[in-house]
Amino acid sequence: MCRLFAQVAPQAVSARDFLADSDFSLLNQAAADPNNPQKDGWGLAWFGPAGEAHVVKSGRAAPDERARFTAAADDARSSVVLGHIRAASKGIGIDDQRAHPFADEGWVFAHNGTLFIHREVAAALGARRARLTTDSDSEVYFQQFMKFRAEGAEPSAAFEACVAENWRLWEACRSRYPELSAPYSSLNAIASDGNAIHALCHAAHRGLAEHGVCHADQPWSVMSYAIRDGRFLLASEGVDGGDWTRLSPPETISAAPTSTGVDIRRRPLKLVGPLGPVPEVSRS
Repeated sequence: MCRLFAQVAPQAVSARDFLADSDFSLLNQAAADPNNPQKDGWGLAWFGPAGEAHVVKSGRAAPDERARFTAAADDARSSVVLGHIRAASKGIGIDDQRAHPFADEGWVFAHNGTLFIHREVAAALGARRARLTTDSDSEVYFQQFMKFRAEGAEPSAAFEACVAENWRLWEACRSRYPELSAPYSSLNAIASDGNAIHALCHAAHRGLAEHGVCHADQPWSVMSYAIRDGRFLLASEGVDGGDWTRLSPPETISAAPTSTGVDIRRRPLKLVGPLGPVPEVSRS
């Protein structure tokens, strides 16, 4: 399972403590469980003074590039910082290009899970299909999100539209996937344009893991958030040993820096597909 991380702060600050230094940092999570290593790449994203996105990523295991990862964490001083540790989806190659976060049109995007029907979703992208740079299911998901953003959907609604389209497409293609019960495992993702972070927490099909790699009581599909020194943190599992608030999937969460703190907005979702309510594994 991939690892997701985001930090939002009222001003440009470092996230190195949670990216690389803490006992449960994103870097340490990559090798915390020898039976479940996240060894297929890593990436960090942040935004410059003019709002420009900066992305450093690699197809190599983060623990094998500890010095480079830590140097990138030092450089990532921003009001919005994203991090990702990759455990690749089956059949998707491992290299720098396929590492997360992906970037396009000022947005960055990181995903944890597998979009099983990514070929069908890619075929429905229209003109945005030409913007794909890899065969990654996660990049397809990113461009699907961007498609709905371009049509005017706010980020939370764009995530919801992705879910709805996946289930519509599933009705036409499910016979190609007799071993599966859903078009994706998890659609957990974090997106940002530098002004805020927007995330979806939702999984419809169990992944290979059962729980977090550092916190055994953390379900693999349920993201958590916390406030530390005025900074909002969102992660696949806690990046320190303090208290974390778990999301209640399916839901979206957004966090935007303000002059005095961080504005946090949660939106519960009622996901419905052609055959009725969409399954949510965290409640099954």
